[in-house]
Amino acid sequence: MKKYIYILLSILLMEGYVYADNAKKTVSSPDGRINVVFAVNNEGRPYYNVSFKDEPIIGNSFIAFRFKKAHELKNHIQMIDAQTRSVNEKWSRKWGPTIEVADHYNMLSVQLQEESRLGRRFNIIFKVYDNGLGFRYEFPEQKNLKDVQIMDEQTEFQLTGDNSCWWTPGDWDSYEHLYSHTKFSKIDDTPYLRDALISSYIPDIKAVSTPITMKTKEGTYLSFHEANLANYAGMTLSCNAEALKMTSALVAWEDGVKVKTKTPFVTPWRTIQISESPAGLIESNLIENLNDECKIEDTDWIHPQKYIGLWWAMHIGQYDWEMENNNHGTTTERSKEYIDFASKNGIESLLIEGWNDQHVEWIKNERKTIFDWVTAYPDFNFQEVVDYARSKGVKIIGQHETNGMVGNYMRDIDKAYDYFNQLGIETVKSGYVGQIIPATHYQQGQWMVENYRTALEKAAKHKLMLFVHETIKPTGLCRTYPNLMAEEAARGQEFNAWGKPGNNPSHTLILPFTRMLAGTMDFTPGIFDIKLEKYRENNQIPTTLAKQLALFVVFYSPVQMAADIIENYENNPAFQFIRDVPVDWDAQKVVNAEIGEYVTIARKEKGTKNWALGSITNESAREFDIPLSFLNDGITYSAFIYADGKDASWDKNPLDYSIHCERVTNQTVLKVKLAKGGGQAIYFKAME
Repeated sequence: MKKYIYILLSILLMEGYVYADNAKKTVSSPDGRINVVFAVNNEGRPYYNVSFKDEPIIGNSFIAFRFKKAHELKNHIQMIDAQTRSVNEKWSRKWGPTIEVADHYNMLSVQLQEESRLGRRFNIIFKVYDNGLGFRYEFPEQKNLKDVQIMDEQTEFQLTGDNSCWWTPGDWDSYEHLYSHTKFSKIDDTPYLRDALISSYIPDIKAVSTPITMKTKEGTYLSFHEANLANYAGMTLSCNAEALKMTSALVAWEDGVKVKTKTPFVTPWRTIQISESPAGLIESNLIENLNDECKIEDTDWIHPQKYIGLWWAMHIGQYDWEMENNNHGTTTERSKEYIDFASKNGIESLLIEGWNDQHVEWIKNERKTIFDWVTAYPDFNFQEVVDYARSKGVKIIGQHETNGMVGNYMRDIDKAYDYFNQLGIETVKSGYVGQIIPATHYQQGQWMVENYRTALEKAAKHKLMLFVHETIKPTGLCRTYPNLMAEEAARGQEFNAWGKPGNNPSHTLILPFTRMLAGTMDFTPGIFDIKLEKYRENNQIPTTLAKQLALFVVFYSPVQMAADIIENYENNPAFQFIRDVPVDWDAQKVVNAEIGEYVTIARKEKGTKNWALGSITNESAREFDIPLSFLNDGITYSAFIYADGKDASWDKNPLDYSIHCERVTNQTVLKVKLAKGGGQAIYFKAME
C-alpha cells in the first residue's frame, strides 16, 4: 500500500497538483545586502519577498492577472524552471548627471505554468542591484493566450511596517498635486487640491501615484515606481491601510479594460529603490538601467541647453497666449527683444510659445483651442524670427500645444515636425493641457502612453529634441531615446503664479526624492520677482531669490529655463549665476539630504574642472558645514557664492541676498547659512 501511495504522490508532484513551499528560489544583490525570495505556495499562488541587510522590507507579496473573457492567473500555478545569471557592464549617457553608468545586477528568471488543460505560461524576471530591484512579467506567444485584455494586474507590495510616506493621489489625468507626508495607514484623498487642476480624475481615494517614497522605522528609504513603460497602462498603487499592503492598479480604457495587447508581450518593470540614506535614492540609476539601450545611431545633434522665453510673462498675466484680448505676447518684435537678451547674456535658446493661430470649440463642456501647428498669428513671422535668431547665434525652441486634442495632433504630427525641420528648429516643447480628446482616454492610460511614445519616436526620426509638459510620468525612456530631454509630470513653478493653493516651501524639498527619481523635470526655476506684486495679489514664489538660483543645481535637467521676464534680470547682479551655471554635467555628489527638509548637491561641469553647488531648505533656517572634498585634487577654485542675506526669509524678505568670492580647495570646509525657505548657490571656477 505504501508503494502505491508513493507512486501516486510522485505523479501528483510531477503534474503540479502538490506544491512544496520549500521550492524557493533566491537571488541577491551583488553586494549581498538585498535578498529576493520567489516561491509558489501550497495553493499554487506565486509570491516574492525582499529583505535588506537581513531585515524584511517587503513581506510575502502575491501576484495575479485577471482577464476579460478568460480565467484569471492566480492559483494552481507551478514553477517549471528557474535560472540565474550575473551581469556587470557599463554604458554611457549622451547627457546626464553622470556620464558613465554601471549596470551591475544578479538576475533570476522563473518560468511558470498553470496546471489546467490550458497550460498558460508566463515568466517573472528579477534584476537585483545594490540599490534596489526591478521585476517584470513576460508572456510568450502561446496557443491558449493570444489576444489579451487585462482587467487587472495584481502585483502586491506587502509592507512590513506603517512606513512614513511622501505621496500624491492616484490621479489618472494629472500629477500636478502637492505632496502629502503621512504614515502609510493615513493615506487618503486630498480633494481641495483637485480644485486648481484643469484635468483630474481620482477613481480610488486610497490609491497613490508613483514614485511613492517611504522611510521605515529602521531608517531604510524605499521608493516604488515602474520602468520602461511601453504598450501598457500606467500604474497607480491601491493602498490597504489595515493590511499595510499596496497593489498595482492600472489606468483603464473607457470599457474598463486596463491593457489590450497580444502575446508575446512584456510588462513594465515594477521597481523598488532601496537605500540607507535619501542621498542614495537620488544617486541611483535603477530606472534608466531597466530600459533598453539607445536606439538612435547618430546622437551628435542632441545637446543640453539653457533657454529663456515669454512663458512666465503669460502665466503672471503680463501678456496673453492668444490675440483675442489685444495683449498677445509672442509677437515678432517682442521675440527679437528676447533674442537680443539671450545673445548678450550667452543664453543658447529662446522658447517661442503661443505663436500658432487657432480657433475655439466647446467639446465635452470644455473650451478647446484647435491648432494646425504650422499657421502663425498675423503678428508673428516665424521665418523672420528664426533668421534673426540665427544672425545673433541663438537657437529657437518651437512649441506644440495640443490642448488635449491628441487625435488631431497625431494626425498632423509629421507635418508639424516637417515645418520645424524646414525652419531649422532643433527642439520642440509639447504640451497636453486639459481633458484628452477623444474624451474616453486618460493621460496615464495605454492609449496615451503609446501616443507619447509615437511622438517621441517620430521626433527622433526628424532629429528633434523634445521636452513635454502635462505628460505621463518618466520611466527611464530617455536611455532608449535620449532626444527626450525632460518631462514635467509634476506640480511646477507655474502654480506659484496662479495656483490656489500655490506651492509651499517644502515642495521643492520633496520633488528630488519622489518625482525626480523617475527622471528629469522641466521645473523652470530662476524667478527674481518673488512677490509678484505688480501682477498678482494673493500669490508669491515660496522661496528666497538665492534659493531660485540654487534650484538650477539641485533640480537636474539637460534643459533649464531662466524663467522670469527679462526686465527682472536686467542690471541684477544675481543673474551672473544663471549666465555661469552649466546644464551639461559629468559627475554629481549629494552632500547632505533629508526628505522635505533640506538637500545640498554638487555637480561637475562636463569636460572641465568647474563645479557648482546648490543647497536649499524648507520653512526652517539652517546652517551647514560643507566639506568641499568633491572638488578636484590640486586645484584652487574661485568660489562665487550667492547667499541669503542676514535678514532674508521667503515670506517677508525674499530679495535679501549677498554675493562674494572666496578662494577654496578640496580641503576647505564652507559654512553655509540658509534662511527660512532659502538657499545658496555657488559656482566654483578652477584657477588654472
